[in-house]
Amino acid sequence: MNETLTNQIGEQLKAARLEKQLSLDDIQEITKIQRRYLSAIEENNLSVLPGDFYVRAFIRQYALAVGLHPDELLGEAKPISMSRTSDLSRAHRDNDGIVRAGIDNTPTARSRLANSMPTIGLGLLILVALIVIWFVLTHIGTNSQQTSNGGNISVSISEVSKSSSKSSASKSSASSSSEESSTLDLGTPETNTSLQTTIYNLSNENTKKHTVVITAKNTGTSVKVNDASSNILLNETLASGSKTVEIPSGTTAFNLQFSNVNNASVTVDGQNVEVSGATTSFWNVLFNLNK
Repeated sequence: MNETLTNQIGEQLKAARLEKQLSLDDIQEITKIQRRYLSAIEENNLSVLPGDFYVRAFIRQYALAVGLHPDELLGEAKPISMSRTSDLSRAHRDNDGIVRAGIDNTPTARSRLANSMPTIGLGLLILVALIVIWFVLTHIGTNSQQTSNGGNISVSISEVSKSSSKSSASKSSASSSSEESSTLDLGTPETNTSLQTTIYNLSNENTKKHTVVITAKNTGTSVKVNDASSNILLNETLASGSKTVEIPSGTTAFNLQFSNVNNASVTVDGQNVEVSGATTSFWNVLFNLNK
């Protein structure tokens, strides 16, 4: 998105807001987007926003709030480069429902300590998440061994396989062969509220093709699907109906980014996907296919 087009978008949004006699505080209340982000969009000061995905998403929300069509407003503009994607690690939604980036504005004398706090907090969050994932996968792996030979291979099953005898290894190989025709097991997802992301960790699913079906409800939703190599598989606004995306074999991960997530339902290989954060405007659903 070039600077001239962004200026035009900011001016159009501001003009539409003034025409409806709305203040920035009114738009903040409608969209739950922090007032300083709305002002930054109008003034083309995009460096204030927490990340590139939020630039387009916030513009879409602003446009809907003032009665403009997001796609007509953005026109043929290409997505902004992902040069500021790392800033998403500090984006969060406070108790009042407003999205804030968590940027350090403290005086210089305290900046070193303040800068270290997000890193420490994120590190603790990742540690807790890894412990939860280990527990869940271990539990699922134990149940899978006891009830079926056709379930997905989890971390615990892999560890048992490594320490088993040659006879056990043969049984494990036969079980892997039957996996190809088994129903996809999504398992229990991890929800990371600070990153506004639901994470599904699946074992050895990167060797298969997968079918994703996204269905729009109510007033519709904007959705973007990309793989681990940042190849965009889908990027459009769904007003109604369903959209099918084929995930090719060999894909190690793919991500779904939603605006108006509460207006969308998702299935993967016919299995319903739990999309958390339905009360928020923006949400990601990440699938790791070779964990």
